[in-house]
Amino acid sequence: MEKANSKSIFKHLFSEMKRLKNGEISVDEAKSQAHLARQANNVLKYELDRAKTVAEFPGTIREIED
Repeated sequence: MEKANSKSIFKHLFSEMKRLKNGEISVDEAKSQAHLARQANNVLKYELDRAKTVAEFPGTIREIED
């Protein structure tokens, strides 16, 4: 299992673009992959924003994810 980070998302997207160009996948499949990458990027942005907030206000952010 790969780590979810910007580098791995871009690596996957470029791989999918190459497969689309070579006719190995359909446009619809490429769109689905792009949508999933967008969702993963949103999660990464959320985690970054959360980390910034926790750093700015230590001890005041409730842990509700567990």
